[in-house]
Amino acid sequence: MTAGWRAFLLWSGAALAIALVIVTFVLWGTNGPAYIVDLIAAYCL
Repeated sequence: MTAGWRAFLLWSGAALAIALVIVTFVLWGTNGPAYIVDLIAAYCL
């Protein structure tokens, strides 16, 4: 019984994280991915 709840919580957390990423990109608009690449480049270079 406990293993079932652990799996459920793991899948729920993963689904929530994926939904959060999707919503972030939708709200961010078309410049979201470019902004992320620019941000990584700015910190790494």
